[in-house]
Order: sequence, then C-alpha cells, then structure tokens
Amino acid sequence: MSAPLLTVENLSRHFGGVRAVNDVSFAVEAGAITGLIGPNGAGKTTTFNLISGLLPPTSGTVRLDGGMLTGLRPDRVAAQGVARTFQGIRIFPALTVAQNLRTAVLAGMRLGFWEDLLNLPAAQRAEAAATRAVTVLLCDIGLEDRADDIANSLSYAHQSLLGIGLALAVRPRLLLLDEPFAGMNPSETQQAARMVTRIRDSGITVVLVEHDMPAVMGVCDHIVVLDQGSKIADGTPAEIRSDRRVIEAYLGTDDDA
Repeated sequence: MSAPLLTVENLSRHFGGVRAVNDVSFAVEAGAITGLIGPNGAGKTTTFNLISGLLPPTSGTVRLDGGMLTGLRPDRVAAQGVARTFQGIRIFPALTVAQNLRTAVLAGMRLGFWEDLLNLPAAQRAEAAATRAVTVLLCDIGLEDRADDIANSLSYAHQSLLGIGLALAVRPRLLLLDEPFAGMNPSETQQAARMVTRIRDSGITVVLVEHDMPAVMGVCDHIVVLDQGSKIADGTPAEIRSDRRVIEAYLGTDDDA
C-alpha cells in the first residue's frame, strides 16, 4: 500500500456551540479515490473547506505529502497541488468551454506580466502549451464536441463537468470534488464516474463528497463516513455497506422510528 498523500489529524471546526467537524482523523492514499459521505449536516463540505484553506480549523492539522497545509491561505494550498470544485458550479458563464479551460490553464502557468504584455518567446510557448492542454482536457471531460459553446448554454451536468475541467487545468496532485454527480441522470452519472476513474488512473488522487450511494460504492476505493461532525466509519465500500453504524445514520433505528 502506498503512503498517504493527505493526512487529516484530530480536525475540528466549531461555530459557537455547534461542532460542525469534531475531532476527525483519516488518511487518503496516493492514487486512490476516497469518498467522504454522510447524511445532510454531517460536516462533509466543512471538512473540504478546512482542507482547502477556506476555513481555519478550531484544532487539528491537515498535511499533504507530509507538508503542513493548516494555516495556509487557499491560494497557497492550491499552489501545493490541491484543487477543488464546489456545490455551486463556478465557471466563466460568458466564455466558451474552450476559453474557460484556456483561462484556467494559463492561470496555472503563472506567466509573468511583461512576458505576456510583450509577447516574449516564453509567452508564445505558453500559448502553444495551453492549446495542447485544452485539447486534452476537452477529451478528458467529454466536452470536445462542445468546445465552442457558451458555458452558460450547457446543461447543469455539462457545466459540472466543465467545473471539474477547470480544477484539472492546474494539474493538481489532489482533487477535491464536492458532489460531482449532483443533478445528473443515471447515464450522465455513469459517464462522470468513468471520468473520475480516468482521473485517478492518470495519477491524480481524488476525494469526493457525494450523496449518490450507488455511484460512491462503484467508484471509490475507500470511504470515510461522517455523522453530526464526527467520523463513524472508515473502510472499503464492502465494509461500509455492511457497517451497522452507517446503516443507522442513514436509515435510523427502531428506537428512532
């Protein structure tokens, strides 16, 4: 088994008396797809926000490949190789699909102001590299036939795929996907699940938050389950499927009934 790429240790985030995330620890193996699941209000997106630097933790640490992420601004976390998507899709609605991806690719290259302004050889090389990268990304997300479409004209499912493409454009080591299958029909979900598997197979480690349990069980190598801010289970899909604590969290118990 490979060494963990992401290590979350005793992570907590309190909002007044509400413990949105409470002493959560788990590890994400390099080259795997890890699911972070749980009922509504379990603390999944808050955990993503803590990992990506959008929120500071009340306590605990997050490490990427041994290096500390805790305390870094979101842009510095991203610079370490962490990219993410959001429940609310974040794209450039007035640009075409290809222009969206090109903008993200060039932003990831961090081209100097004067190189760009004067169209120096470095800028020309970057433009050529961006063109090649956009072609690959369009194929990766299955939107090569929609390259010239305005992003705002796409279906919700295709906008979600484009959002994943924007995250991939910066060539991350760790990709955090927040409900990537939301709003998709079964056929679209299968397509997106195959895409996530291809992303994993390309060498990018994936952590996803998702409510579609069949999709989670089918695509994930490992699953972490949260309930009311705390971790209640951690294991393979087969182990999670038969875990009584997980069943109770999702379906309730006789006493609850």
